[in-house]
Amino acid sequence: MALVQPPLPFLLCANRRIPEKICTVPGSKSCAACKLVSYCSKECQKAHWTLDQTDCKDHIRSKDWRPVWIRERRPPSFLNHGPPDNLESKFGKHIMAGPQALGIGLSLWGNSPAFDAINLAKNEMDPSRDFAIAFAASGDLRHVVKTVNGLPEDYSGHLKMVINDNSMPVVCRNVALLIILGTVEDPVYAADIALHFWYSTHFPTQYHAQISASIVAFLTHSHEQEVPFPVGEKAKISVVLEGGPPFSLDYFSHFTMPSSASAEEARAEYLRIRTAYSRRDFRDRIYSGLRPSHRAAVQKYQQLGIILPFGALDDEFDCANSSLFSLDGRWLQSDFADPLEGWDIAEVVEAGKKYGACSEDIYGCLYFFLSDQLRTFASRLRRFHITFTLLSLDMTVLAKGIRENVWSTGVHDLPSSIRFDRILVSNTVDPNYVGIRAVLNAWGPFLACTQTASIVAYFMNWTLVQQDGRAQAAGSSVVKRITKKLVALNKVSILMNWLKSTHGPLSEGASSVYWISKGIDLFYDNSEAFSTYLKKQGLDRILQELGLVLKKKNTVVPHVSKIAYPAHLNQF
Repeated sequence: MALVQPPLPFLLCANRRIPEKICTVPGSKSCAACKLVSYCSKECQKAHWTLDQTDCKDHIRSKDWRPVWIRERRPPSFLNHGPPDNLESKFGKHIMAGPQALGIGLSLWGNSPAFDAINLAKNEMDPSRDFAIAFAASGDLRHVVKTVNGLPEDYSGHLKMVINDNSMPVVCRNVALLIILGTVEDPVYAADIALHFWYSTHFPTQYHAQISASIVAFLTHSHEQEVPFPVGEKAKISVVLEGGPPFSLDYFSHFTMPSSASAEEARAEYLRIRTAYSRRDFRDRIYSGLRPSHRAAVQKYQQLGIILPFGALDDEFDCANSSLFSLDGRWLQSDFADPLEGWDIAEVVEAGKKYGACSEDIYGCLYFFLSDQLRTFASRLRRFHITFTLLSLDMTVLAKGIRENVWSTGVHDLPSSIRFDRILVSNTVDPNYVGIRAVLNAWGPFLACTQTASIVAYFMNWTLVQQDGRAQAAGSSVVKRITKKLVALNKVSILMNWLKSTHGPLSEGASSVYWISKGIDLFYDNSEAFSTYLKKQGLDRILQELGLVLKKKNTVVPHVSKIAYPAHLNQF
């Protein structure tokens, strides 16, 4: 696969312009001002300065930068926005109306950090043990990748993974990713192709050809043989898609056929969403909590949508990633969808540093982190005994089907007797989704009877239901108590200075209340409020009825042990 810039083995010198200059030496000297790019020598830095200064001296990096609502002396629009006027998000039809509708879309990327669902060292501690893991509402593959990569190198058991999501675009993308990672011969290229298919709006034309070849091979196999599709020597995949092959074929064809939109049209659509004038307050709200160079990095990603180091070439990224756009060429996600939300930022930065990237180049760090993760995953597909079953069903429908032995024979092997060592249900436990009772009724009976078997849930919206979930809503006495503690620790001035530096004078009514409350929330322990919320949801009775217990100690996802402060609050 001949590319001018193949998958990056480390951070390269930023003096890379086609066709004038292709410097292939590692970039060991970062720009002292922005630290977004690095060079191999002073000569290369000098030669590249006319290009670097555009980003290095961009106003968004200035100490005088302020959010647009401060510059225009008005309250920010997000303080009193309502629901979107109209929204229909489907793969073949993506209609948005009203400025707030740009903030809603399909969830093709995860919005919470990936975790190892087995966490062998804290649980079974047996590298030869078989595992059955159910991702009942999987979203993307981040937890799957993290779980497989978390196993020891000498793991010798059989890993059975049931990966379900009720969004057909999500499931079809997951299928494509597994096929790419398991069938592209070179694991380095397999990882790079998968990385850009997962997260970039564009990729090289050669990558599109390889993606198409892999998917066509899978579809041909599925049509001709009723056996799982091999994605490694001992790894295989089977798929159950709601609506059957005729319906799912539209999705896979969309991935493989040339995009209905040209690369330029796709870029224009992406920019339309990312730079909408009506959403400038929302963008600046994100920027306002970031360091200057991080603002520049986020801005560049929002303009290009490609996961690469800041100074890397993107000339060959000339083919639109159809899987991120609808059949009629519309961007499928919200205007603030960000790949960084799906991973642990500390791990991302650490991986970037290992390959020469500074923490300021956060998407460059993400590139190297994902490259590491996906190369490891691709390698393990070739060695580990893993069975993937992917489905696109409502999670309660899936549980009912397993109970009724709908997929007990043939390629899927999901008998009613199956028991799972881990069941991940994501945020379906929220009352505005499936709810705690319905989720546990459906999946509780499938939990294995062992000391370490666990159901892992994500209560994403509980603070909207439980009044004292946030500090401001907990009452004036709570706010006063936190304020007194901050005064005693001499931290109030730091908080106020941060608010002033990023949001201007604190004399703007609702705006100041909003930001001060956000700051106070950093120091509010809401664990008691969460326990109260669970009791109000009837969790105790539900657990008793189903013979389940609430774990006293988390052994899969640890309790939060420290606050993730905004960058400018690192003095705390």
